[in-house]
Formats: sequence, C-alpha cells, structure tokens
Amino acid sequence: MASVEIATWKSLGLSVFFLSACWADRVAPEDRPGYDPTKDVGLAAPASADHLFDGTRRSIDDNWQMWPKEEMPITWTLVDEISGDGKVLKTDGAERWGTHDLVSKKKYTDFEGHVEFMLLGARGDGTVEGYANSGVYLQNRYEIQIESPKKDADVKDPYSWKIGNHGIGAFCSERVPDQNAWRPNGEWHAFHFIFRAAKWDGDGLVEPARATVWWNGLKVHDHVPVKRANGGVKIGPSAEGLKLQEHGQEVHFRNVWLLDRATVADD
Repeated sequence: MASVEIATWKSLGLSVFFLSACWADRVAPEDRPGYDPTKDVGLAAPASADHLFDGTRRSIDDNWQMWPKEEMPITWTLVDEISGDGKVLKTDGAERWGTHDLVSKKKYTDFEGHVEFMLLGARGDGTVEGYANSGVYLQNRYEIQIESPKKDADVKDPYSWKIGNHGIGAFCSERVPDQNAWRPNGEWHAFHFIFRAAKWDGDGLVEPARATVWWNGLKVHDHVPVKRANGGVKIGPSAEGLKLQEHGQEVHFRNVWLLDRATVADD
C-alpha cells in the first residue's frame, strides 16, 4: 500500500509541474507589486507562538479537537507531503461541510497567525486538478475562504478570475479580496493574518472585529471590519479557537501557528 501511495504522489508531482508550465506566462503573486515574502509560504513561527500544527502527530493531538462535536475522535489524517518533504495534515472524515471541522483547543482574542494550505481537488482521485473547498475561521466565526474556481472560464484562467465574496481569499459572504493571488492546485498557499477581536460593553457590540490578511504575500484585506459569522460560533464577546474546515474535498495544511497578542501592529 505504501509503495502505491508514493507512486501516486510522484505522478501528482508531475501534474503540478505540467500545470505550472502551462501557466508560466501568468504573473505569480511573488512577481506582483506589493509582494511581501515575510507573509508568504515558509514563514517560521516565532519562538513565542503557539505552533498548532508542526508536521507531527503530537501537535494534532495536543492542540486540536473536532467541531461541532469535541468528543468525536479526530478524523483528519497525517500524510506525506506530495513532494515527500515532511508530513502534512489532510482534511478527512466527511462528504459535506459542517460536520468534521478541526478547531484549536486554545481560545484567542487578539492574535497574529499563519496557515499554509494546498488544494488537491477530489479526495483520492489521483490528480491535483478539480474543485476543492475549505476555510480558515478566525475565532471560529469569521471565515477566510479557501476554494478553487468553479466556472469553466475561471478554471481555464484562474489568474483572471474576478473573485466573488464566496471565493478564495474572501471573508466569506462579506468581503472580496482586494486582489487575486492565485496559485495552481498542488502548490502551497499561505494566509497570514492580524486579528483584533470585537469590542463589547456587556452584550452590546461597541466595535466590530478587524482583520488584515495577506494571501501568498499580497495584502488582500487591510484592517477591515468583519461582522459576519459564517458558521461556527455566533458573534459575541467570547474568545474562541482557530478552525479549519472539512468540506469533503482534499486540502492539505502545514505550518499553522498563532501568536497570542493583546496589541498587534496594523501594518
């Protein structure tokens, strides 16, 4: 079984190379104005950060639980990265959204964080191509959408995709990203974010939460208000965890960390 799996990942690696070659004439995020390599893939966790997933089984067991049923055994799996370079966390356990998500045990108010992910289409079909969906939920409320394009024109030319408020990089059903920082399926993406929790007077909202988000090193939300809870916990004053969504397709995660901070710069 192991040899078959390794062979499959090798063939996927060839597919990634082919797709990258086909789109070589497109402008990659790292070649765009405003690109910041310190907010992209490979950013090391600060020593004081909570490294929620570092490629080990222990980090999964110590830091995460299932949502919405925390007593459920963790269904997500630890697998080889498709290049063979280390272990990654694979969405697993469900055929639809909302039943097998993963949420951090620790709850946060204000924080800076980093999540790297890879879209791989349908689970177990032997190819990186195809539709995939997931999400990163700040405070288990505000979803930064992970999604590959659906429409034929966008699938053929995702770099020209006019992303809507349910597309990748959007605060789901609330705000579109300021620019498209697409990378093909089978390549690593990064969301880097700074989050300030909503301000409350008792149960009364005084000021909404605000977030700055970089997608693949490009700033796509700049200290914007976020007001919509797209699943998870309802809007309220409670501290909550970071949630990763299982949507029924194959998405891999690595290098997930949060820096718990009462005051964070808004740069």
